[in-house]
Amino acid sequence: MSKRLPEKEYKRIFARVPRLCVDLVIKTKDGVLLSRRDIRPWKGYWHLPGGSVFFGETIAAAAERIAKEELGITISIKKTLGYAEFLEEIRLVGRHSVSIALLCSTTTKDIKGSWQAKKVGFFKVLPKPIIPGHKKMINMALV
Repeated sequence: MSKRLPEKEYKRIFARVPRLCVDLVIKTKDGVLLSRRDIRPWKGYWHLPGGSVFFGETIAAAAERIAKEELGITISIKKTLGYAEFLEEIRLVGRHSVSIALLCSTTTKDIKGSWQAKKVGFFKVLPKPIIPGHKKMINMALV
């Protein structure tokens, strides 16, 4: 299993090729789970939990790792919703991400944020500001 790249190598590689990510649309009776970013890009924006897929890691394993790291929860993947391209990140931070959106559920009650996004909550009405690509992913889940 691969691990995170050192920051310098990460920046060098992803300044030249798209980065594959997975974003989790975690939906319960309380709404969709979002967290507010404390880091760039999109600092201060509400977003879906998500992150990079590591080399040699399956999409499902990446989703489970991200749910544990960012929220301290376990998830069940229900289906793939589609994908979103984050071309605006080229202007913001010099990289291009492509993210697979997964509809997920959880039965974990104790949900906590991480160093990347401390504030988390369930929303039936989407808060502002929200990352535009994540709004698109949430709308895919509501269809």
